[in-house]
Amino acid sequence: MIASHQIRRKVDSISACHGLTGIQSRILSYICASPDKEVFQKEIEKNFGIRRSSVTSVISNLEQNGFLNRKAVPADARQKKLVLTQKGMEADQKVSTGIKDFEQSLNDLFSDGERKTLLDLLGRITDTLGGGCARQAANKTMQGKDETIC
Repeated sequence: MIASHQIRRKVDSISACHGLTGIQSRILSYICASPDKEVFQKEIEKNFGIRRSSVTSVISNLEQNGFLNRKAVPADARQKKLVLTQKGMEADQKVSTGIKDFEQSLNDLFSDGERKTLLDLLGRITDTLGGGCARQAANKTMQGKDETIC
């Protein structure tokens, strides 16, 4: 548990260096990973498991700080798609680079065999808790692949 908290704090501090909270950077990353797809607030609520009011607050802050814009959809003026600004794309790139560097520093702590054992053990915990998606993501990260799979 301590390691989990320390990792989360480190990742959040990487985001903070670029004027973002952890959840803000994760939302920017999610939108950035979907360049050919329109992303709406409802999707953020569903995928992140966050209440509507919380997502509204986070998105409002991102918009006020120039990281994204809400754009009306011609077919339904009530819906607003979330579009990253240049500032948002640059911040996402910087945060992603910082996190990749941090992940690499963690990877460098272990030999290939140790890394495999660690992933197997953590995978068992994840599977027991019902989070197979997290296990797949961790395996891709430890293999040096940058893919959104869930």
